[in-house]
Amino acid sequence: MWSRAGIWSAVVLAVTLLVGSAAAQGRVTVTANELIQRNHVLELAVGTEVIWTDPHFERVWFPSGPGNPRVERTPAGFRAVFERTGEYRGAFTLVSAHRGSDVYPMRVVVKPVN
Repeated sequence: MWSRAGIWSAVVLAVTLLVGSAAAQGRVTVTANELIQRNHVLELAVGTEVIWTDPHFERVWFPSGPGNPRVERTPAGFRAVFERTGEYRGAFTLVSAHRGSDVYPMRVVVKPVN
């Protein structure tokens, strides 16, 4: 039979696992200025959804291939989910009224949840 302390420990463990899982499945929104300030590098936990939510983003992409995230355009902005740990190299362009679209490199580092 479970003791009161054993039940309490099980509840605390279950809540901890749920909170950790929710954090791993989080959502990060990024503006063009934020990405530039971060030197075009994002560091995320595995399972994170990223939304590049700024009208200045003209395009966001990663090379197609196994393991690379698929970027889709949504009403909220460009969206991708990073389901595996690793380093992903992609690119983005910004809308510019003064010159053509320059292609900027981007790196996303996905780390395991602690």
